[in-house]
Amino acid sequence: MYRMMGVSLLSLSLMGCLFVVDSKQKAGVSQWSNQELNRIEVGQTRADWIRSSFGAPDRVSTYDDGTEVWRYRNSASSESKIGLFLLFRINVERESAETLALEIRDAVVSDYWVETR
Repeated sequence: MYRMMGVSLLSLSLMGCLFVVDSKQKAGVSQWSNQELNRIEVGQTRADWIRSSFGAPDRVSTYDDGTEVWRYRNSASSESKIGLFLLFRINVERESAETLALEIRDAVVSDYWVETR
C-alpha cells in the first residue's frame, strides 16, 4: 500500500517537471501571400503586375526559348527550449520555407507552383 502511494506520488511529481522554458517564432522573409497568389490567372496575369506586387524575384532562370522562371521565397523559423528539472535542456529549432515559382512567357504568367521545404 505504502509502496503504491510512493510510486503514485513520484509519478505525479515527475509529470509536472517537463516544461517549456522559452518558445520563439519568427516570420522571416515573406515576399508573397496566399491572397496575392489567388489573384494570379494563368495566361492573363502580366509580369509587370507580378514585379510590382511581389518585388524583385530572389532568383530568375532563363531558358533558350525565352521563358523565364521567377522564384520568390517565404520563410519562417521557430525555436523552443525544453527542460526537465535542471538535469538537461533540449533546443528544438525548426525552419520552414516555401518557394513560389512563376513561369513567364511573353511577359505573361504561363504557369506557377509552390515548392515547400
